Amino acid sequence: MVNTHKWIMNFLKNNRFLVLLILLVSLFTITSFIGNPFVAGLYGTINYSLLLLSGLYAFSQARNFLKITTIFFLLAIVIDWIEFFNPQVQLINTIRPLITALVLALLLIMTLRSILLAGSITKNVIFGSLCGYILIGYFGAFLTMAIAVIYPGSYNISGEIQTLDAIYYSFVTMTTLGYGDLLPLTEQSRALSILLSILGPMYVAILIAMLVGKYSSQPEKQIIQ
Repeated sequence: MVNTHKWIMNFLKNNRFLVLLILLVSLFTITSFIGNPFVAGLYGTINYSLLLLSGLYAFSQARNFLKITTIFFLLAIVIDWIEFFNPQVQLINTIRPLITALVLALLLIMTLRSILLAGSITKNVIFGSLCGYILIGYFGAFLTMAIAVIYPGSYNISGEIQTLDAIYYSFVTMTTLGYGDLLPLTEQSRALSILLSILGPMYVAILIAMLVGKYSSQPEKQIIQ
């Protein structure tokens, strides 16, 4: 039992960004294919909780961030579970996307910090880079939901904008695909759309330049450890 626990801890330590990436991807992919709304909501809530706990563990050595992130991450988890069991509480529906956007921003900052401080390219740097891009998309999604709540009529969608709709809109905007099925109608939503359309390509361009620079400056034996 002790050896199993030790193996799990070592695996999480050495593959922290891989675990984070799996949770990020499965949050929208698996949820999309679950037909039952209750089961989909339950899975999404559990996945989100594991995602934040995984993020806390991944950056547990960053003492400067640990205290403040722990408070906000646990608060976000509690609010998400309250929203799952009581979806009609208006205050929670307003606060949840704002708190979620905040903790995703903190997670993104810590991820980028880890990538930038890495001395060489490893599998964790590559997985972390992918996590960074997806985190920007999620950050944009929950800002989209927050704008939709605070400024009703910001998007051409009837009723309350759902999480998967917001995630879809955020990534479509980031990749500048612009299908046109979900449109921003107010100044606030259009400003966010412009921001996301800038951040997506900019992140990829800067990331590629950084990875190429690190790759060319490290010894051959250290490449992709």
